[in-house]
Amino acid sequence: MNLNLFKLLTEELVFANNDSLVTSLICKPTPEQMQKLREGDGNPEAEMCQVNSSAGLAVNYWRTYELCHPKSKVEFEWKERVPLKRGKPANIDVVVREGSDVRFIESKFLEPYYSDNEIPRQSYFEPSKYSKCTKDAPESWVELFKQSQSFKYYNVTQLCRHLLAVSKDMWIKPKYYAQKRVQLCSVVWDMPDSFIGLYTEDVAEKFVRRRKIVREEAVKAEHVLNDFINTHLAFENLVFRATKYNDIINEIQDSRYYSKIKEKYFLLES
Repeated sequence: MNLNLFKLLTEELVFANNDSLVTSLICKPTPEQMQKLREGDGNPEAEMCQVNSSAGLAVNYWRTYELCHPKSKVEFEWKERVPLKRGKPANIDVVVREGSDVRFIESKFLEPYYSDNEIPRQSYFEPSKYSKCTKDAPESWVELFKQSQSFKYYNVTQLCRHLLAVSKDMWIKPKYYAQKRVQLCSVVWDMPDSFIGLYTEDVAEKFVRRRKIVREEAVKAEHVLNDFINTHLAFENLVFRATKYNDIINEIQDSRYYSKIKEKYFLLES
């Protein structure tokens, strides 16, 4: 984690929003959703009220999405499966169930611009640590986690853990997923030129370089994870998608919260 970049990002967001670090949610979660947030990893209940928080962006956007799309059901902080035989469950930020579609969503805001891809824990390189419920041989997953280390900023290590947990859930509950279209999604914030332009030239250049790498790694992640799904998992109804909040913001354009969310998080085209 680059603390200097994190500080620069936070200070500019506070200034641009004419706000303090602690702010109010634009769209409040339901009591059931709030309980899930309280049970999430870290402290999402407190973090979502900070202007620089990915939890805040996730709650504001996806709760608004739920209100705009009456057939959808949104759950925060999904923790149903332990990826390996033992250990902590995967913590997926958002699950959207809508008709026959199920989307498991890892949400990112500022993280790619100040932090790096995680280093996998040693247990993910040990076949004996994998559960019998794991689809395909553990060795194939070990190779995937090795491949995840080729990414610099896009957190593919985390996405591999999520893929392991989601595929395990599909393996254990085949009847539920039989008629579902399942997506594991990475939804990130793409820093727009208007935000980069707020910085001095030397800082702006750093963010332009990071953005270029993040964009390239998103494309690479789609290729790597979908190739793994197609080759090793044999789930014809499972796919990985990498997208940006900037590209899906219009899915909530009918909401009274649309303009506030778009402006607060600089959800503009780059």
